[in-house]
Amino acid sequence: MKLYTKTICPKCLWVKSELEAANLQVEVINIDHDENAKQTVVDAGFLAVPVLEVNGEWFAEPSSIMDRIAELSA
Repeated sequence: MKLYTKTICPKCLWVKSELEAANLQVEVINIDHDENAKQTVVDAGFLAVPVLEVNGEWFAEPSSIMDRIAELSA
């Protein structure tokens, strides 16, 4: 599971804290520091972060990310 973020991103911090609260392991990738990761996000069709990738499925809307976190922590 990967969470794509940026350095200054309140939503990214919120999602990261929710993942930690759910005790889910996630690889956090800051696209400000990783041009390849940024291109991966763009290639997946997204122009903003946070974006969560779980087993090839992509989630970008905060509500869908929160739903996925709830499913994974159940």
